[in-house]
Amino acid sequence: MRPFNLFICLVLIAMLVWLNRMFGTNDIGLGGLSWFGWFSIFLVMAGVGFVVILNDSARAFGFFRDRDQRAANLLPVRTLELSELEELGLAKYRGPEYPHPIIFPDRCIGCQACVDACPHDVLAIVDGRAASVAPDLCMEDTACQAECPVNPKACIVINTTKQVRSVPAPTRDGASYQTNVPGCYIIGDVSGVPLIKNAVKEGAEVIEIISNELAAAAPEPRAEIDVAVIGIGPGGASAISTAHDKKLRYAGIEQDKILATIEMYPKGKYIFFKPDTKDWTGGIRVAGLGLKPSKYGAAAAGPDHEEVIAALDPDVMQTIREQVQLLHSRLLPKIPRSMQAEASDPLAAKLEKEIKRGIAGILTSHGTGSWPDVYRQHFEPNKEAHLKTILDAAAAQVESRIPGDQRETILAVWNGNLADKGVTFNEGESCKAITRANDGDYFIVNTERGTEKTPAVYKARRVVIAIGLRGAPNKLRLSNEDLSIAVNGHQEQKVRYSLTNPAEYKGKRIAIVGGGNSAVEAAVDLAAKRVGTSIEPRPENERNQVTLLVRDYFAPTVKFGNKLQMYHCFDAGLLDLKIGVAIKEMRENELVLFDPKTGQILDTIPNDYVFALIGGERPDRFLKSIGIEIK
Repeated sequence: MRPFNLFICLVLIAMLVWLNRMFGTNDIGLGGLSWFGWFSIFLVMAGVGFVVILNDSARAFGFFRDRDQRAANLLPVRTLELSELEELGLAKYRGPEYPHPIIFPDRCIGCQACVDACPHDVLAIVDGRAASVAPDLCMEDTACQAECPVNPKACIVINTTKQVRSVPAPTRDGASYQTNVPGCYIIGDVSGVPLIKNAVKEGAEVIEIISNELAAAAPEPRAEIDVAVIGIGPGGASAISTAHDKKLRYAGIEQDKILATIEMYPKGKYIFFKPDTKDWTGGIRVAGLGLKPSKYGAAAAGPDHEEVIAALDPDVMQTIREQVQLLHSRLLPKIPRSMQAEASDPLAAKLEKEIKRGIAGILTSHGTGSWPDVYRQHFEPNKEAHLKTILDAAAAQVESRIPGDQRETILAVWNGNLADKGVTFNEGESCKAITRANDGDYFIVNTERGTEKTPAVYKARRVVIAIGLRGAPNKLRLSNEDLSIAVNGHQEQKVRYSLTNPAEYKGKRIAIVGGGNSAVEAAVDLAAKRVGTSIEPRPENERNQVTLLVRDYFAPTVKFGNKLQMYHCFDAGLLDLKIGVAIKEMRENELVLFDPKTGQILDTIPNDYVFALIGGERPDRFLKSIGIEIK
């Protein structure tokens, strides 16, 4: 109790006594109470005052004790260390004081993992490296730092006390790709580095390591093959192609279709190979990719090389044609045979453009003026050396410096490349168990083939695991999830677990289940057409009836741009959004919806297809069964 409160109480008591003396009687006592009554009231008030004072004191001391305890338990604010400042070329960091990410350019491999992890569009890829383009939008999510696959991290969040929890990853040696299980190697997405270009490089390098190791090791007569490659995505395809080149005995095992990583992208999607600052290396070639002019050179700055070449003597153009023909005859055989006729003209146009650009670049480096005079003075004296440099650079643009290409072209080139070599692999065969043999230096690989699940066994000296980060897709757990429906005279699965071509679905009644980026993007693609960052309705005859079902809430990693487009579609009446709703029962032409929290039936809606885009099971259990430790 504060002194002022006590003073008020005493004043009120004094007023009561005064009123009693002035207007009361003395028969009973002051205020109509005896002295014992007044004494009792005094004791009660004293007791109440003591309790109040004790309670207030305890609350005050408790507040300061809890505050000091919270302050002691807080993690220190993450700031840049002196060595990090020196790495960034800074003596002192003068950036904002609120939490935001910092990128170390020399560490960054351009994998885009941090960009994909940030739901607030704070980061973007600029010139092949991640960059903090909107630090003021940072909500201290820290997922960008957690997802960064390099060590030390290329992306760190500073001015934050939040603890960053790293993404689980299998244990492996960064130089040899070998796990803690001797003889078992792991590459690609499952290793924690989400890069197509990196997976292809690792696929070739791990076979090189295995080949050298087996050449120095004692023979193992019990083994039937030298290496078993589990998973034939870009990394696995590179591995079996390299094993084929090195004449190793190998088995390529894929539970679905080869290159399913690329197959699952939407049709027509342009896939970038990151980082674009490094040349392509690996067991599968890229010759035949990137030949479309629209996908090239938009970023190439400098003078107009066509104008420079046009100003030169006609014999220069004749030299260019001759060099194009020589280089064309050298590079065309590196393109898959099935594509050579289609790629011949674009390849010639590409080479001519690169040679012209190279000649113009040398001339403009010596200043301006009469271009024929500059050519005679600075190019002709070292013509052979200049042409060799230009031709090597032009060949590199076809063989190794490929920014990417459309999904269909990538599949055609890589499948054609494997077919030309005669590389063998087993599709529709799932790996069930990998155990190290007790009687020798080899592994026993148990698989199941086809829909009949016919068992098969491989005895392999070495095993390379190149599976994706996501294994089998998560299921809706409906009793008839494998329901087939009749479409144009043939049977199709009603439930789909990926969307590769939204244009195939026109005038359909579609339900999409999920609250992540893939579900939101699929809902937008099926309801409307993307035009840059905006959307426009589909034509009336192609419009689908789209319902997005979110069981709980949207994932925190959903991009702001994806959410914005989804809500634009909702506001325009192009899709129906139902949050806190799930599928209770699936029928051939309708769905029964319910509230998963209360179990109450909510509605029945007409339906043709269901897209279950609710992620996939991480392969951690499979890896642990082999003995691989998950960090």
